[in-house]
Amino acid sequence: MTAGRTVSFTAARTLSMAAKEGILTSVLTLHVPQVERYVTGACTGGDAFIGRWLYHRHPGAEHVVVVPWNRSRVDVWWFDIEGPGVRVVIMPPGTTYADRNARLVEADAVFAFPAYPEDDPRLLRSGSWQTARMARKAGKLSMWQCVTPPYQGLVERRAAELLGEERTADDPECE
Repeated sequence: MTAGRTVSFTAARTLSMAAKEGILTSVLTLHVPQVERYVTGACTGGDAFIGRWLYHRHPGAEHVVVVPWNRSRVDVWWFDIEGPGVRVVIMPPGTTYADRNARLVEADAVFAFPAYPEDDPRLLRSGSWQTARMARKAGKLSMWQCVTPPYQGLVERRAAELLGEERTADDPECE
């Protein structure tokens, strides 16, 4: 990634309307700071919803879409966007989703929206949790929020702290 404050996102591929209109919209509105660059992973479901949402609400920012080499689960939402500010990064042939996920962790802060809590047996191959764990290990995981009931989540580090910002009296983030 180039210079400038960057926030990236990883999310489950399957989302209900409640997850989109409730969980994702609330977190994006209340917890994600305005920065110079937003990065999403290009998959269907959460990545596409988040990418579109951010593009329309932060038109002056750069929007990076990291497309995995294996495009079987890719949503081409960025083709529908008109105007500047979208940069598509195509991962090289032979790279894996883990390689793509590592690119997401290059950001200053990472937000994860997995389907289920980390210890749930349904998540044996969760790319969202793989990315969240990489970000946690790198000290960049801001928060994770499940997009299915019981909607568990945790703020691991405030995004403003990860971005090196001072806390202000009108900071909307929870303690």
